[in-house]
Amino acid sequence: MRGTTKNIKFLTQIIVVIALAGLYPVAQAQVSNVTVALQVNAAQTGMDVTTRGSCANNNHRGCVDVPANKKVRIQFILNGNRQCNGGSWNLSGVYLGGKNSAHKTGSWGNLDSEVQSDFSVANASTGLLNPDSGSNSQKIIIFDANRYAYDIWYKVTASCISANGSSMGTIETDPRIKNGGTQ
Repeated sequence: MRGTTKNIKFLTQIIVVIALAGLYPVAQAQVSNVTVALQVNAAQTGMDVTTRGSCANNNHRGCVDVPANKKVRIQFILNGNRQCNGGSWNLSGVYLGGKNSAHKTGSWGNLDSEVQSDFSVANASTGLLNPDSGSNSQKIIIFDANRYAYDIWYKVTASCISANGSSMGTIETDPRIKNGGTQ
C-alpha cells in the first residue's frame, strides 16, 4: 500500500509538470514583437517612420494595432545616418498622450489608470515611459500589456549628443497605438 501511494504521488507530480510545460509555450505565444524603424529626415528636423503601420483604419506609418488578448513588445530602432552637428542622434524617450483622440495630441501625459496599467510609466504627468530591458541609444523597447481597449498616441524623441555628452537638439515622431484590450 505504501509503494502504491508513492507511485500515485510521483505520477501526479509528473502530470502536473507536463501540464505546466504545455501551458508555458501558449503563454509565451501571446506576446508579439513589433519593430518600428525610424530614420532622421534629411533636414534633421524630425524622424520618419520607415515601416508600414498595422492599423486597419487610418493606417499611418508606425501605427501599431495590438489585437485583443495579445501583449506586445514594441521596439523603436533608429536606422540610417545618425550624424548631427558635431555629434550623433540617440533615441532619448517614448511618451504617451491623447488617449482616444482622433488627432495627434498637442500635449503629452496626464495618463489615466488604464494606460498606467498597460505600460511601464515613469511619469504619468509627462507621459514618459520606462524603457524595457535591451534598450540602448539606438533602440528603445516598451511593453504593452493591452488590458484595456483604447487608442493612444506615442512620441519617440531623439537627441543630438555632442562628443562631450551635451544635448544639442531634439527631434521626434508621433504615430499611435491601437489597443484591443482583454475585456
